[in-house]
Amino acid sequence: MLERSINGQLDSSAWIVLSSIIFIIVGGLAWCFYRAITAGQNETSEQLPDEV
Repeated sequence: MLERSINGQLDSSAWIVLSSIIFIIVGGLAWCFYRAITAGQNETSEQLPDEV
């Protein structure tokens, strides 16, 4: 069994995982805002319900 001392520091694999998760979250938010901005810029007419 591996024994590690907890000294408040992360090893290299923990930094890689942490940076990957942060990149995914920031990238996802940026993509979401980009999609929202481009959707708001479309010049489409209002969709009206079909008359029966």
